[in-house]
Amino acid sequence: MTDVRESGLRLDGVSVDRWLSARISELSASIVIELSEQLSTCASRPPAGLHGDTSGLVRSCMRLFIDTLRTGEPPGRRQLREIRESASLWADEGIPLEVLVSAYHLGVDVCAQSVVTAAEPEDLPAALQVACLLLRFLGQVMPEVLAGYLESRLATAVEEHGERRAVLSALLAGQPPEDAAARAAVQLPARYAVISLEIGPHPDELGTNDGDRAAAARRRLRRMRTEVERTASGTVLHMLSADGGLLLIPLDETAGGTASDTLAPHERDRLLVLADRLGCVTRAEVMAGAVPARPDAVASAARLAAEIRHVARASSRPAGIYQLGDVAFDYQMTRPGPARDHFATLLRPLATRPHLLETLRAFLSCGLDRRRTADRLHVHPNTIDYRLRRASALTGLDPARGCDLPVIYAAFAAGESGPTGPCPPD
Repeated sequence: MTDVRESGLRLDGVSVDRWLSARISELSASIVIELSEQLSTCASRPPAGLHGDTSGLVRSCMRLFIDTLRTGEPPGRRQLREIRESASLWADEGIPLEVLVSAYHLGVDVCAQSVVTAAEPEDLPAALQVACLLLRFLGQVMPEVLAGYLESRLATAVEEHGERRAVLSALLAGQPPEDAAARAAVQLPARYAVISLEIGPHPDELGTNDGDRAAAARRRLRRMRTEVERTASGTVLHMLSADGGLLLIPLDETAGGTASDTLAPHERDRLLVLADRLGCVTRAEVMAGAVPARPDAVASAARLAAEIRHVARASSRPAGIYQLGDVAFDYQMTRPGPARDHFATLLRPLATRPHLLETLRAFLSCGLDRRRTADRLHVHPNTIDYRLRRASALTGLDPARGCDLPVIYAAFAAGESGPTGPCPPD
């Protein structure tokens, strides 16, 4: 390609690089205006901040291109390093990545359009050469822009995660969290919803290839974190893995439940929405125990939430979010004593018939829906009916009878926690 310096392109009697240099202020102003119209994040910034931050970025981009245009040489190693460092600084300043990328692309587009518009017909080949050089320029600088920005954001994310984890650790240890919260810029709410979370398996994670399972687990964890941040309000503290973990979700200061250990209806509704969203993004069942607690009571609330979740799972409840009141009877049956020992024996007749025990457990966890149970166990619905009748005949407990249903739930829960229970853990 012919050197642009030898192309003879002149606009208003001067070389194209000098022509662009004289119009940096005018062109950068038009670019900032267009950015504010195209990008909601940019338009939401105060006008002074928008002009001061983004205009400086645009001017820097244009000057670098004009240097390339004047010398005919691509940006050197030192210039590329400066571009990467500059992008890192913009990330630290909170400029969104889409604004940064658009500033470079719009800067190139406006320069090309202005040159082509001002050129005479006989200068069109040289003007097109300038446009081609602009595209090559973008191809050289954009990888550095993205790398610098993402390196900075990753470092910031790691730092923020560590600071928030310190707040969570203090709360779980029962230590004063105020200093850690101040360092993390976390405003402690009056109450948290302390949630012990369990995410069921997904077929993608049951393959034989370790690499595939690990990749699926990473995708799941990333989606979970994204959904928690998107759905919950305030700063959520979490300790998550691909199969569950612990969430501390801020609750409204003015909206308490009817009791100290109960969520208000609208708070519970919000958590149900979150559980539904987590189920959608992971394509798996979500089981959780939830306990509202003041910051100084988070440690004990976390233990109770885990017990509630375990009891709900052990008693074959359907997937969902449970509070203590939802499983209070079953919870009490897991406490050591003669009552637990009695309930633990009720399903013992099924210990030698695991297919009947499995069917009864699945029927409860499927919300007493025989067709869903049949789909889960890959059998005909009539087979489910037959097995339930056999289980009822052996135990004297019929899940279709309202008075027997809580007893069956309690029997499963007691069997899970008791030393002689018939049911192996899930």
